[in-house]
Amino acid sequence: MCLPSLYAENKRKPPLTSIIAGSSCAMTSDDVAKKTLDGIKAGSFFITCNSMGQLLSIATAGMSPQRSLPMALIEVLFIGVTRLIALFVQWDWYKSIHQWRAANRQ
Repeated sequence: MCLPSLYAENKRKPPLTSIIAGSSCAMTSDDVAKKTLDGIKAGSFFITCNSMGQLLSIATAGMSPQRSLPMALIEVLFIGVTRLIALFVQWDWYKSIHQWRAANRQ
């Protein structure tokens, strides 16, 4: 289901941006608001809406405060793995950009 505002946004978006943004799903504003409020109520420093956001928050946590020792340990132990996954995601985006440029080269 495509919301009218999302449809209008997608019409104005450059084609290349649409290709890259297509790697994640769109959410309704109600879903985002619910996740945000739940995160605030839980006292979370990072509030993510999908797995890509969770991966990004772990990979870029730096010195952000953590509510629990297990989450802090996960960030420290898996930073290398998340950076490797991020490289593969970026590589996939780069392939999409390269294919688009090859198809639209003038």
